[in-house]
Amino acid sequence: MIINSSAPTRIDLAGGTADIWPLYLFHPGARTVNIAIDQRAKVKVERTGGNAIEIVSEDLGAQAHFNSIDYVDEALKEKHPLEMVLRLLAFFQPKGGLKIRTSCMSPAGAGLGGSSALNVALCGALNALIEGRYSREELLTIAKNVETQVLRIPAGVQDYYPAMYGGLNSVLLEVTGEGVLRHSHILAHQIATRMVLVYSGKSRNSGFNNWDVMKNYLDGNSDVQKHLFGIQEAAQEVEAALKTGRWPDVARAIEYEMSHRRQLSPGISTPEIEELAAFARENGAQAAKICGAGGGGCVMFWVNPSDKQLLRGKLREKGSQVIDFHVDSEGLSVTSV
Repeated sequence: MIINSSAPTRIDLAGGTADIWPLYLFHPGARTVNIAIDQRAKVKVERTGGNAIEIVSEDLGAQAHFNSIDYVDEALKEKHPLEMVLRLLAFFQPKGGLKIRTSCMSPAGAGLGGSSALNVALCGALNALIEGRYSREELLTIAKNVETQVLRIPAGVQDYYPAMYGGLNSVLLEVTGEGVLRHSHILAHQIATRMVLVYSGKSRNSGFNNWDVMKNYLDGNSDVQKHLFGIQEAAQEVEAALKTGRWPDVARAIEYEMSHRRQLSPGISTPEIEELAAFARENGAQAAKICGAGGGGCVMFWVNPSDKQLLRGKLREKGSQVIDFHVDSEGLSVTSV
């Protein structure tokens, strides 16, 4: 038996960082807006004879071998490069021998939610091995909590929704918990024609930027609180402008979001990203959005469709890595043969 599972990554348009509990509780109407893209995280799980478990991560260049699942808990007593896989194995407790291979199409540290997409894909595959014991909603909770165990600091929630459901989403963050408003496929594809995605070539650690912001916010830092409020204002305006097709207002709201996001923590933007954004604006970009928690990784440029190919060409001439992508409307996909 072979199980193939995959889940999309995402571009976040506005509202991130407030998706970390309990920050969103202090912002009524809090939300994030993101869109799933076909830079998928992939998992292949093959049942084998015996009890041995083999794991290969193509992205990390790491592998591990255990004589049986009983040895996984022992390995987790120390930091392990494949900790997320091991923790999920320890939770799902599949029976028998397994070969597990993982990969992700997005670059490492891209800020596209690749680790969360891989987490969701692994949850889907391992859940299939135990006959689908958990619903998709339950898998979201499992993925979020396991990632927090791995990071050892609170994780945001927005990345799991595009990975699980695909498409264009507003992730609603309320006292009653998280929910998702899924927008039309037509709107999602209209948005994709207005985005150019570039990898800045510098990986980052999302956890530490977010942890710095969270600590400062809860310690009463008024500047951080003010900027997170501005980010949430922008997210609500991005959503409203998208739904009514007010594309120039989307660009203005993204720029407003970024004006506040830069101030949240010194590590969120970099001189390289600012130089790249200035170059892109000179060549047709209307807005620039650092993906994820910042500090490097990918930048999304908002542009008129008529200027998109020109901007892509200029960025490539400059030596930038432009990432080709399409909207991913499927979300988590699990098949078995």
